[in-house]
Amino acid sequence: MIVKDQAAHAPAAVEDNPEGGPSHNVPLGTLVLRAGLLPLEAIEESLREAIKGGRRLGEVLVERGLGERDLARLLAAQYAQPFVDIAEFPIDVDVAHLLSRDVAKTYCALPFSRDEGAIAVAVPYSADSKQRERLRIALKMPVRLVTAARSDIQAAIDRVAPPEPEPVVRRKVDPSFEVFVRLVNGRTVAVDRLPSIQDAQAVAERIAAEARVGATIELREGTVDGSDVVSIEVFEAGEQA
Repeated sequence: MIVKDQAAHAPAAVEDNPEGGPSHNVPLGTLVLRAGLLPLEAIEESLREAIKGGRRLGEVLVERGLGERDLARLLAAQYAQPFVDIAEFPIDVDVAHLLSRDVAKTYCALPFSRDEGAIAVAVPYSADSKQRERLRIALKMPVRLVTAARSDIQAAIDRVAPPEPEPVVRRKVDPSFEVFVRLVNGRTVAVDRLPSIQDAQAVAERIAAEARVGATIELREGTVDGSDVVSIEVFEAGEQA
């Protein structure tokens, strides 16, 4: 099953060579300026702020108006990584469902297409070898990582990832306790079922007193001679072997 944004005029494609790349060792600020996405003054101010605050330049550029999707494409170009606009790409839902929603959210990763060789997975940074290995293990086949904007991946996961199963709510069953008497002939006979251990112990004590004097003991079904009682036992319902 393929899902795509109906507002898109044409489905997006995986960009193996994003605009501006491959551009190894070209500073990010230079790529932003070349693309005409921010003026030079804003880029220089962002660079100074990033250095002063020990922050990533891309984070500061986004705060100054650079689109997160544009940043992801430029970073992919900078490191010669493939890029996909996952918000516009026609996602194969059957492939997306190969990864549970919880795992997809944990890894910020969305499988979106498949060929004979591998599954294409959108991630924020496609050069991460550890991420590639984790996803290979999770999907049980080779994967091809493709860079996409983090927020676009998260939105796509919410849109197409399989829902988590509803938790099973088990009906609470109040405990109950059974009182039994064991007779000289080896039989075990139920006396009564009580709602609490205290009630069950009280009945057991009463039966013990009646058995000591050889009285007739009333059971749930019928009676027994107290002189035939060997022992009295209390079990939580369902515990008796």
